[in-house]
Amino acid sequence: MSDQYLPPAKRVLHQRAFKALMVTQLMTVLAFLSYLPQWLLLAFCLVAFWRWRVMHGQFTAPPRTLVILSMILGIVGILVSGFTRYTLDAAVAFCMLGYLLKSLEVLRRRDGVVQVYLGYFLTGVYLLYRFDPLGALVAIVLLFLNTLALAAVTSDASYRLSYGIRQTSLLLLGAVPVMVAGYLFFPRLPPLWVIPNDQRGAVTGMSDELIPGSVASLAQSSDPAFRVAFDGELPPRDQWYWRGNTLSQFDGRVWRASYSERNRFSWPRNSNLPEPAANLYEYSIILPKTGRKWLYFLDWPVSANAENAVVLPDARLASIANINANIQYSAVSAAAVQWSAQDRFIAESLRLPAAGNEELRRWALDLRASVTNDTEYVQYLADYIRSQDFYYTLRPPLYDGADAMANFWLGGQRGFCEHYASAVTFILRSAGIPARMVGGYLGGVYNERGNYIQVRQMEAHVWVEVWLNNRWQRFDPTAAVAPDRIELNLDALLTGTSSSELPVFSRVQRLPLLSSLTMYWDSITYQWQVTVLNYNNETGVGWFEASFGEFSPLKVVLFVLAIMSLMGLIVGVLTGVIVLPKRKPEPYASISKIEKHFGQRLQGETISQYFVRLSAKNSQPSLFTAISQEIEKQLYSGQDIMPASRIRMLTKELVKEKKRKSTV
Repeated sequence: MSDQYLPPAKRVLHQRAFKALMVTQLMTVLAFLSYLPQWLLLAFCLVAFWRWRVMHGQFTAPPRTLVILSMILGIVGILVSGFTRYTLDAAVAFCMLGYLLKSLEVLRRRDGVVQVYLGYFLTGVYLLYRFDPLGALVAIVLLFLNTLALAAVTSDASYRLSYGIRQTSLLLLGAVPVMVAGYLFFPRLPPLWVIPNDQRGAVTGMSDELIPGSVASLAQSSDPAFRVAFDGELPPRDQWYWRGNTLSQFDGRVWRASYSERNRFSWPRNSNLPEPAANLYEYSIILPKTGRKWLYFLDWPVSANAENAVVLPDARLASIANINANIQYSAVSAAAVQWSAQDRFIAESLRLPAAGNEELRRWALDLRASVTNDTEYVQYLADYIRSQDFYYTLRPPLYDGADAMANFWLGGQRGFCEHYASAVTFILRSAGIPARMVGGYLGGVYNERGNYIQVRQMEAHVWVEVWLNNRWQRFDPTAAVAPDRIELNLDALLTGTSSSELPVFSRVQRLPLLSSLTMYWDSITYQWQVTVLNYNNETGVGWFEASFGEFSPLKVVLFVLAIMSLMGLIVGVLTGVIVLPKRKPEPYASISKIEKHFGQRLQGETISQYFVRLSAKNSQPSLFTAISQEIEKQLYSGQDIMPASRIRMLTKELVKEKKRKSTV
C-alpha cells in the first residue's frame, strides 16, 4: 500500500526549521524588549520550553485550555503593565503576544509560514520605534533571520544552514535595487489611518511645568535633545540659549506656561513673533520624538518654518500634535528683538500667590527701597549672588513647603539653575518688576565632522526674562553663580571639581577615544536623519529629471521594471534557476570554429588525421600543421605549453585566409 500524498502546507516541520523559528523569535523579542513589558521574555522562555518538547518527540497540539489560559494571562499582563489605551505600544504588545502564542501550535509548514509573516510585520513595526542607522541595522538582521527561517520551513529534512544562508543573501541582495527604486520614486502618501504613538515613558525634554529639582533630574541624561545646523557663521558661544517654554504662572510651588499642553484648544492662531533688532542667524533643527508639543529655537526667534506649528504670543512655537517622530524645521533668530502688545504678559509676570515665602518677600521689598530703578535692582541681585556662598550643584537639598524659595535663598544657598531662576523671578515680582522664567537648553557640542551643534538633555537650563526699558531682557542667575557654565557644557564644568555628580556614562564619555567615537557616530546619525527627513516627492522628481529628462509615470514604470528585470536575471543566474550557455574552453572552441568553416570531422577521425586531410585540400598546409601540433601538445602533454590566446590567433588567421580567398 503506497503512502498517501500530503500537501506541502500540511507536512511536518523538521528540527532545523523549529530551531530557525526559535532563534528568529528570540531576536525579535529582544529587539522590542526596551519598548514593551519585560515579562514577554519570560513568555518566550515558556514557549521555547514547549517547542523543546515538540522537537524531542512529544509531537502533539497544545490543549485548548492551555491556549485559552495563555491568552487570558497575556491580555491581563498587558493591561496590568499600563497599556490600557489605544496606542502604538498597546497594539504592538498584543501583536507580540499573538506572535509568541502562535508558537504553541506551530507543527506544520503552514503554521511556520504564518509565524514568519508575523515576524516580517514586526520587523517593519520596529522602525516606528527606532528610525536611525542602528535601528535600520536591527531591521536588516531581523529581515535576514525571518527569510532564513522561511527557507528552512519550506524545505525538507535535507536542508543545510549554509545553503539557506546563501539563498537568503542572494534574495535580499536582489531586493536592494527594488527597495532603493521604491524609496526614490514611490510617492509619499499620507497614512490611511493613524494609531496614537504616545509611547509609555517616551516623553522627554523640557515640560511646560517646572518644580525646582526637575531640571536637575533631566540634566542627568546625555541623550540628544536636538541638533542644529546654521547656514552661516555660528553665533557666539555665550548666546547658545535654546528657547522652549515661557513659564509665567506660579501657584506657590509649580511654575507653568500660560499656553500649556492641557489647554491646546485655547491657543491663539494669529500671533506673531517679535521683530528683529540685531544680528540674524538662519538655521535648521532636527528634533527627535519627544512626546511633547514644544519646538526649540535660538533665543529669540523672529521667523520659523515648521509644519503643523502654531506661533504663541510669548515668543515660541508649538506643534499642534505631540511630536512622536523625528521632525525638521528651519528658523531665523535675532540677538535682540522689538516686542509689541505685551501688556497682558507684563501684568501676568507680576502675579504672586497671596501667601508663602514671606521672609523672601520682605527681603525683596527692603532691597527695593535701597535702589533707584529696576536696572540697578537687577544688577544688585547679580552682585549679591557673586558675593554670597551660593553653590551650583546637580544634587541640591530638598527645599519643600510654602517657604521653599526663602529657605534656598536665605538659607541653603545650594541649587541648580531652576532654583536660582525661580528665586530671582519671585524676588523681582515681589519688588514690582515684571519677570518670567524661560525653560530650554544652554550650550551644546559642536561637531566639526558634520558642522552642526548637538544639544543634549544635560544642557537643560532655566533662565529669567525681566521687563526692562520696554523690552524683555535675558537675566541668567547661573552666569553669576557659575560663570563658566555659560561657556562650558555641564559635563565639562563639573569634570574635575564635581564629577561625581555626573552620570557614569557622561564621565566615561569624556575619555578622548570614546568622545571621538561618540561624535563620529552622532555625525553618521545626523547625516542619516538629514537625508531621510529631507527626501520627499519633490526631491525624488528633481533627481529623476536630472538623470533621465522630463518626469513621467511611464518613465518611472520602465525604470523600475528594468531594475527588477536586471536583478531578477542576476539572482536567477546566481541561484542556478537561469543557466547561461558556457563558452567552450580551448582548444575545443577553436576546433569547433575550424569545423564550422572547413567542414566537420569524420566519424572516428582523430584531430591529427582531420588536420592532415584539411592541409591536403587547402593552400595553407603549414597553418593546419602548426595548429594540429600545438593542439596535440596542449591536450596530451599534461601542461599548458601554448596559451589559449595563441591557438585562437592561429585559428583566426586561418579563417581570415579562407574568407579572403573565397572573395577573390
